Amino acid sequence: MRRYLIVLLLTIFSAGHAQEIKPKGQFLADSIKIGESVGFALSLRYSKDLDILFPDSLYNFSPYELERKTFEPTKTVGDFSYDSAVYYISSFEIDSVQYLKLPVFVLHDKDSSAIYTKEDSVIFKHLVAEIPDSVSAEAAPLKENTNYINVPLQFNYPYFIIGLILFVIIVVVVIVVFGGRIKKYFILKKLKKNHEKFISRLNQLKTRQNQPIGQLAESILLVWKKYMEKLENRPYTKLTTKEVLTRYENVGDVADSLKGIDRTIYSGKLDSYLEDHYTNLERFAVKHYQQKVEEVKHG
Repeated sequence: MRRYLIVLLLTIFSAGHAQEIKPKGQFLADSIKIGESVGFALSLRYSKDLDILFPDSLYNFSPYELERKTFEPTKTVGDFSYDSAVYYISSFEIDSVQYLKLPVFVLHDKDSSAIYTKEDSVIFKHLVAEIPDSVSAEAAPLKENTNYINVPLQFNYPYFIIGLILFVIIVVVVIVVFGGRIKKYFILKKLKKNHEKFISRLNQLKTRQNQPIGQLAESILLVWKKYMEKLENRPYTKLTTKEVLTRYENVGDVADSLKGIDRTIYSGKLDSYLEDHYTNLERFAVKHYQQKVEEVKHG
């Protein structure tokens, strides 16, 4: 019996304090737009002996969303204290009138009780007027126009710049990784092209029958020197046969042929071994071409 009496007295005591606590809450604007922040002021005057808490960011403000909160430090005059805070909230509801009430929490020994403000309302301001579900074609303010209008496309510079950067990166990677192979490929391709051109030109000259023998021998020797000059990067065309044989030892393989061709050029007389001389020059060129190819492949 005594235990029930104590509980009853505590209930009456708490109820008495609750009756003295009257929090005030109101919107700071008459209307609200969707997603727009609006202030809701909460204030309370209470006995300085009480422990009071205001809602914080963990409180559920649904259907509103809390944007931020401002507050004033507690002021105490005589036996009373005064607290105030402003909650800036936003709404994404479209009800014409929206309501809100907030609590303050009175702390007891191991519990708390919530005391709410009176409910305040705010008017929702629609940004778009209501449109009927369907409108007849005659009533709609539409103008028919089927003429083709050419709309110029806007150049997408961001994508172009990104693509260009990616292209440069790919090119750099390819050069770094495959640069040596690519270089060898083009060198070998050029060597093959020059060699085929030399053989073709040499065969054309050897089949000529209406040209004087001395001029023909000189033309063939010049074609051979130009080819060997490109192949070995040596100035064959600027040197006489004697200078070529003196300066380059490896040309000794065709020394007799070069001398025989020179005799034909300067004497104008047919050398019975002239065709053999031409063949020796061609074999010499083919041999050095093959050596150059192997040098590039394994270089």
